[in-house]
Amino acid sequence: MSLFMRGAIATVAVSGLVLLSACGGGDDGSGKGDIEGAKDSGKSASVSPSASASVSEDPDAPKFDFPKGFDVVFEGGMTGDPEKDEVLRDHEYATKAISLSYATGDPDLPVANKYVQDAAGETFRYNLKKYRKSGKVSTGTTRYYDRKVELGKKKAAVTFCESQRDAFAKMVDTGKVIRTEPSPSDFTSVKDILEKRGGTWVVISSSAKGSDEKCAR
Repeated sequence: MSLFMRGAIATVAVSGLVLLSACGGGDDGSGKGDIEGAKDSGKSASVSPSASASVSEDPDAPKFDFPKGFDVVFEGGMTGDPEKDEVLRDHEYATKAISLSYATGDPDLPVANKYVQDAAGETFRYNLKKYRKSGKVSTGTTRYYDRKVELGKKKAAVTFCESQRDAFAKMVDTGKVIRTEPSPSDFTSVKDILEKRGGTWVVISSSAKGSDEKCAR
């Protein structure tokens, strides 16, 4: 398992650098107060495996040309609620954009600039540049599951699990895949905060907890 993508974001989240924490206190207008209001209104939902619709059915979906040997899998469908499903759709695009950036080593992909901005964008690009400087890109399969969306007045939160059990680092110069033994660190729980900008839900901050037992499989 290689520590990339959300795992790398989690490192910065724990240290308290640049991220707009989704769990800590904040001023008026912070993601936390907005999302807490959504709890009071009951606007939260889990993604059901039997729910209809999928981003694969979106004719305007961005194209993600992943390198051979790399894949991203989202488990579960949509909720059936148009507003929540719109959040989940753009969140999937943002996550795939981050994944493509790590698979190619390119921190400035237009699709990533569109869907991942502010603190989340700065952090992911900083970590990706460090990762790429070490001579690595990512390969294998990363899985996302147990996604839940919560709507606030101006923002939305998506919580979910990430499995890197089948994801690894690959050395660019040699093509060698650095395979590691399965461990609890393969599983991460994540909370992303999104804000709608110009008709698109954009990830603006992210916090994560590695080796989370509730995500273990």
